[in-house]
Amino acid sequence: MPKFVVSKGHDAFAYYETVVEADTPEQARGRAESVYYDGEWLATGYVQEFDDYEIDEYSGVRLLEDGETVEAFVSLAVTAQERDAVLAGLRLLQLTLARADIDPALGSIVTNDGAHAGLDLTQIDALCERLNV
Repeated sequence: MPKFVVSKGHDAFAYYETVVEADTPEQARGRAESVYYDGEWLATGYVQEFDDYEIDEYSGVRLLEDGETVEAFVSLAVTAQERDAVLAGLRLLQLTLARADIDPALGSIVTNDGAHAGLDLTQIDALCERLNV
């Protein structure tokens, strides 16, 4: 029997922060809520989730490909400096895999002690692109 991947929307509040100069908290809130405010809003990484799921009846179902697994995303809140360190580590891993001289201890981490195959060069590159915002 074929397996299908079913997607559903999930209601949530994603939180963002911005820095506003003001004399009082009320004035800061008013400035930030103004349609004329053009400051930068930064994602905090905090999401308040709710239990209201809805399956998309038109495009929320597709066939699971042979060998494909579906995993939940892990959200990480990192600073720009920490993101850059992660990107550098991924690029070093990519170079090590390309040279085929990966240390066994590192290989164990990359595959979660053999629980999965780990990322290939193309997948590492795609991950770096996603993280490099």
